[in-house]
Amino acid sequence: MMFDLIAILFFWTPLILFVYHWFIFPLILFLIVKIRRKDKKVDLPQYLEFPRVTIAIAAWNEELTIGTKLRNCQELDYPADKLEVLVGTDAVTDRTNEIVQSFAESDSRIRLITVNERVGKSAVINMLAEKASGEIILFTDADVLLEPQALKAGVARFRDPKVGMVATAYVRRNKEGNIAESIWDRYENKLKELEGMIGCTVGISGYAMFVRRSLVRPLPHDIINDDYVLGIFVFLQGYKSVYEPKSVVWTKVEPPEIEFTRKARMNRGNVQQIFRYSRILLPKYGAVAWVLFSHKYLRWFVPFILLSILIASAIKITIPFFRILLILQLLTYLTTPLVPYVKGNLRKFLLPQYYIWVNWALIVGYWQYFFGKRVKYNWLRTERRAD
Repeated sequence: MMFDLIAILFFWTPLILFVYHWFIFPLILFLIVKIRRKDKKVDLPQYLEFPRVTIAIAAWNEELTIGTKLRNCQELDYPADKLEVLVGTDAVTDRTNEIVQSFAESDSRIRLITVNERVGKSAVINMLAEKASGEIILFTDADVLLEPQALKAGVARFRDPKVGMVATAYVRRNKEGNIAESIWDRYENKLKELEGMIGCTVGISGYAMFVRRSLVRPLPHDIINDDYVLGIFVFLQGYKSVYEPKSVVWTKVEPPEIEFTRKARMNRGNVQQIFRYSRILLPKYGAVAWVLFSHKYLRWFVPFILLSILIASAIKITIPFFRILLILQLLTYLTTPLVPYVKGNLRKFLLPQYYIWVNWALIVGYWQYFFGKRVKYNWLRTERRAD
């Protein structure tokens, strides 16, 4: 009797949550969108005049990327008199400021905003938002590039006065310049698109995100995932978040060890968010609360779900079903260390192992949050590569 109770608590309950997170939630979302599409479509007014936009780039020691980024901004298809580019830095130790100043001398739209002491990324973002003159701010990283039409496509979504934030579609390129879109990327982009159709895109990437300037609120100085918190502030004010697939940005595929470090750091921020902003899960926030719980919160707890299933399988090892399941789990876990060494198309044969590898990065993030060294400035990023 006790073992049956253990099986229910440690196996079937976590398994149901796992299946709900990855399959049932997207299916429900798809059905909601399909039903809503039958409603009368609202025609939004066309822009008679494009709104002023500020591209805000928080940069620290980005001499390898900032020049390419600024040239990319200059090449965007958007009225020149409606665009400004602000680059914010704090106590850089390389040529970043010098490079930005050289661009600013020949292009009045570009401005450098800098301080001589370390204040952290959040403080720099706050500084950029305060100085921005645009009605819309595009927060973007120094090492990602935008397609020429990305700005117009993203800004167009703000014709709906209820939209406060727009997520872009990011595409990864490998070192050879070829598209390296994974099954994970395709799944995430489709999910963001469905969420956006009900005004609740929560998978906002800090690579590039549009926000109404009037909705930007000062970030706490120690915040880790600034992009997520900027989005939470938009939701708390009652505005929608949508996904624009035509607003495409390009980013690089990083080596596995760098990607692992990035994911671990992100989850350190996720734990911080659980403690600080879980009020967004209150019923009064409706669909936003449901989507955040189903898409984000359950994903952050997947490592514990997998561990629970493993323990339950071991406890019930005398039953053939659980014995086979335990063997499959152990084989997957034991071969997971191969992930960083498998390249190209061969990686698709290690999808279960890659999934475990990602969740191991989440566990490292939990460890870093509770037991790791506190970082004063929270501007730790992966090393840039000169390609």
